[in-house]
Amino acid sequence: MSPRVLFCPWSAGGGAGYTGRALAAAARLDGRFECAFGPSGVARMVAEGGHRMIGEPAGDTAPEVVPAFLPFANVERVFAVTARYYRPRVLSEHLRRDLAAIDEYRPDIVVTDMQPTAVLAARLRGLPLVSIADTDFLDPSPNSWMPWSCAPPTALLPHPSALDAINSVATGLGLDPIGSVPELLWGDLTVVPSSPLVEAPPPAPPGRAGPVYVGPLYWDPPGAPYLPRAAAGTRRVYVSIGSGGMVTDTALREVLAACDRPDLSVFLSAGFQRRDWLARHSNVELGGFTGITGPITWADLMVNHGGYSTVIAGLLHGTPQVVLPFMSEQEANGRLFLADHGAGLVARTTRVEQDGRIRYVNRHSGDTDDPVVPAADLRLTIQEALDDPTLAQRADYARDSLTRLRADADLAELFATLLR
Repeated sequence: MSPRVLFCPWSAGGGAGYTGRALAAAARLDGRFECAFGPSGVARMVAEGGHRMIGEPAGDTAPEVVPAFLPFANVERVFAVTARYYRPRVLSEHLRRDLAAIDEYRPDIVVTDMQPTAVLAARLRGLPLVSIADTDFLDPSPNSWMPWSCAPPTALLPHPSALDAINSVATGLGLDPIGSVPELLWGDLTVVPSSPLVEAPPPAPPGRAGPVYVGPLYWDPPGAPYLPRAAAGTRRVYVSIGSGGMVTDTALREVLAACDRPDLSVFLSAGFQRRDWLARHSNVELGGFTGITGPITWADLMVNHGGYSTVIAGLLHGTPQVVLPFMSEQEANGRLFLADHGAGLVARTTRVEQDGRIRYVNRHSGDTDDPVVPAADLRLTIQEALDDPTLAQRADYARDSLTRLRADADLAELFATLLR
């Protein structure tokens, strides 16, 4: 009988990228493990990937109204604000959910991608833990998701501490307290789906090994990669700004207006949210959750939200990118992984004052209080990216490293070492 792996990806406020990484990891286990997903996974993606989902999904803990930009300074602020894990009652309910899934499925290994209650559940059951993580999940710096900020994290989002609630619940069940939330996200095996050329490893806490880089983990739905259409003589632009959880209609209208040009063929991955008005642009082909590989190899330029998997996929394929971020980590991905290497442009950055006030800085029109980038500014940024041949040359700075790590990393063998 094959050993069992239970994947528990983060899902509060969306979660498609995290579930997609878990599905990609499951595919790389080469059939040596039986895989299932805990109740925090995105159900429709898990079903399409052909895996069983264990337990009852938790209710939606995301805020009903999402701001146009979310200034998370670090992973603890995400837990506190998005999942409300500053409330021990909410944390305990999600821990109960994950424990029930473990007790039903009886896995040999638990895998988390930023889901802290799955970590606590695995520790309580004495199971090996694999953590899939961006390096900023693991960095205990106060502004690890927003390193340009000089403000205290709670000045940006003044919710109570999730660390206090996590330690209260953990110690009440006999687990040791942690000094920081990132400490919780170091597993017995910690996997970074990237390359140290893109993001350097943070130091591991005492008793934990450093991270293992395995190259990109992103998931395409079953079947041949989808290749969009293109009119003759046009430049090809792939627009992918998330599954819909953080993207307002206002922002998306500006993006499409910026791309409404006869010299462009545009493919828009609209994610899970259906918006009928999207069909009104004649040069735009609409797609749902089509996967990344086909559109990204088709495109001359990607316009994306700065989601981790999307940016890393762009670097793997050497495709220039324009990043339009809707939260701080997306902005950091655009700044650090792309702009600092000349591999892409960030359409709008932020400047944070000591008291937590945020100013938005559009690439071409400058300072503003409006977090939505106007179409005129986006049009100039897109044209700048298409006109700059050095951007395309530098877009593949990490391609060789990411390709080699993806080919050489034996994820199944890494998992198997935890059971020996």
